[in-house]
Amino acid sequence: MRSYAVAGGWVAFSLGDRSAELVSATPASGWQMQVWKQDTWIRVTFTGDGREVSVFCVWHDTAPRVEIDERPA
Repeated sequence: MRSYAVAGGWVAFSLGDRSAELVSATPASGWQMQVWKQDTWIRVTFTGDGREVSVFCVWHDTAPRVEIDERPA
């Protein structure tokens, strides 16, 4: 399991060799959270404080990798 603390909250993934699962996601106080899941990716997005922070876990033909993207909302 790997966890990621970002400006909008906290996300934990269970990372396997060829897939991943969302273990938990918790928004920080004052932030909203949305989760999207597909066969080869998971996206958790936090919005608040005029910002949007997304934590992506992607696995196509590779081991799962996590990317974090932050931008103005």
